Amino acid sequence: MEQSLTFEDKILTITVPKEVPVGQKRPLIYVLDGNAFGPLLTNAILLQARNSPKTGVWPAIIVSIGYQTDDSFQREGRFRDYTPRRVHPVRQDKRRHMPLGGGIEAFQAQLVRIHALMMQQYQIDEDLVGLFGHSLGGLCVLESYLVSPQLPFITDFLAISPSLWWDDCAFFDRLTQTDLATSKRIFIAVENDQGEMESAAMRCYQTLIQIIPAEQVAFYVGPGENHMSIVFTALSRILRWFFDKGAMPYV
Repeated sequence: MEQSLTFEDKILTITVPKEVPVGQKRPLIYVLDGNAFGPLLTNAILLQARNSPKTGVWPAIIVSIGYQTDDSFQREGRFRDYTPRRVHPVRQDKRRHMPLGGGIEAFQAQLVRIHALMMQQYQIDEDLVGLFGHSLGGLCVLESYLVSPQLPFITDFLAISPSLWWDDCAFFDRLTQTDLATSKRIFIAVENDQGEMESAAMRCYQTLIQIIPAEQVAFYVGPGENHMSIVFTALSRILRWFFDKGAMPYV
């Protein structure tokens, strides 16, 4: 069952498993860049959940958070919502023509309101609530992990090819200065580009496992993948890991 509704300035597309018994709770995954990745993640779960014992992927409620556009990505909106305010001058960023961004705190507050609505309408397994994002969305996922006390309902932070280059890699200063939540889980996947995306993701993973229990963090490098193809390669790994709380991290 799928429905779409307007929530403030976002379009929420909500997919609920069929034939869920009354009172039975289901995992929930929030999908950033919902226009692009909502259908992909929804179908990946629907198809694999036809034989869950074999695939390790189970029915879940999917909430795709999208924009009022016919395009896959809404450039200005995602830069605004998924990035923290800059602490370095723009001239230090080699991507000088990028939007200024900086509205992640407002988006995180909006996510709290979205979750309150979901809790009113659906039976949600509060032990399995994921936040999924790619690129700038992946950065938003990791930045949201740093402020997880403000998003206590998120149990799993699922980031693919996160844009850790943002603001001259200021994320890493916040990472080392934050008292991290050891009960939350994180999956980071990245393409094997032998460049800044891979090295930054590896740096994040190596830093995290020095601070929080290593079993709370999973890391996957997709050989031969690029910034977009890594989504397709990593997605099923991420889903199996999300549904299996006892999974060992990928290395």
